[in-house]
Amino acid sequence: MHLNDASMSGSKTFEAVARATLLRMTPLRWRLVRIFESLMQFLKPLIPPLRPFKNPKEQPASILAIEYWNLGDLAILVPFLRNLRQSFPRARISLLLKAELTAFLEDQGLVDEFIPVRVPWARHFNRLRKYNPFSLDWISLSRTILSLRKRRFDLAFSGRMDVRDNLMLWLSGARRRIGYSVGGGGSFLTDRVTPDLSRPHRAELWLHLLEALELPLDPKVDRFHLTHVELAWARSYLAGLGIAPGVSLIGVHPGARIATRQWGNERFAEVARRVLKETDAHVLWFSEPGNSCQSPQLGRCHAVSLSFRLFLAVLSYCRLLVCNDSGPMHLANLLRLPVVAVFGPTQAEWFGPRGSHDRVVIRPEFSCRPCWDYCVFDQPYCLRTISTDEVYAAVKAALGTRDIGKPGKVSAC
Repeated sequence: MHLNDASMSGSKTFEAVARATLLRMTPLRWRLVRIFESLMQFLKPLIPPLRPFKNPKEQPASILAIEYWNLGDLAILVPFLRNLRQSFPRARISLLLKAELTAFLEDQGLVDEFIPVRVPWARHFNRLRKYNPFSLDWISLSRTILSLRKRRFDLAFSGRMDVRDNLMLWLSGARRRIGYSVGGGGSFLTDRVTPDLSRPHRAELWLHLLEALELPLDPKVDRFHLTHVELAWARSYLAGLGIAPGVSLIGVHPGARIATRQWGNERFAEVARRVLKETDAHVLWFSEPGNSCQSPQLGRCHAVSLSFRLFLAVLSYCRLLVCNDSGPMHLANLLRLPVVAVFGPTQAEWFGPRGSHDRVVIRPEFSCRPCWDYCVFDQPYCLRTISTDEVYAAVKAALGTRDIGKPGKVSAC
């Protein structure tokens, strides 16, 4: 049965519009997806049939959510998980995710079980390595899917609009499988949700799955909770840097997982220099542990390299984070911390920050966006043409020219 029927629901025209609007999928790629989906149909007779889900009002005992990509994707998932927990407080919720990220949502009360998985196409950037048939990741993935199938989940969700995810939902053996068919794989779902084209952000697409099940949504439950111990540690750490309580802190995180999303350390350093010159704020220059990135040698600029949860605790004391389109941008949103995000190859409407005080610096004239991080030029000019003046103007706009140097408040609870 189709959920959220609209006048164009199920029509080829609507699905083509949705693919163009939400996925930017070319006709060639769509033909390849259809060929893959047709080939996968040969699996169905080889696999025992699934138990039917006869009563849509039945309260599920077990629920599976699939999100095996990166840190920012998990951060986008948090509002969905909090609303899912509110709707089914007694259900056992399991999350299939990348093995390295299982610590992210611990102690948040969102998930009862983290199921680590190694998915080849989500682990490698190189296209050849993604689908290398000799990779041991395929064996690991097969074992994980077999273990899922034994669990017989009542509900399973994926909000990715990806034929591969829909196939994984079907292979999991879940009785009711909720997702989008516009990217292919609709035959693997029991509930094919019609996307809302007016709400293209990936967080909204996840939430729309719950709306399609006629479940109530609370837009305010999107926050990340830090413990009192973590916050106390952060205060002690800042004191050790010589930063007195109440001093205004501006965070700068110049890193990004993919090179084509990196605006450049020198440019971020210039923004930091202007902040320090024109205000009395301190700058926290964040980098990943083990990263060789050096902080600018400036007064009141402090190099900070911490483990994940401690990074969040220190970040929560900042008034603003200046960063690339990256995981830290989404984490700042969960802490209700304003951000200035420099965007290059991706769509801000899909993955951008969503706070009322957030600012996105982007050059909209580049029609090649989104390029899915495979730049067609010798370098990402969509980023290179963004000036430090533009970014610093966004910093001033985010905080206000009169109070940029005033002390901030801890944004975590």
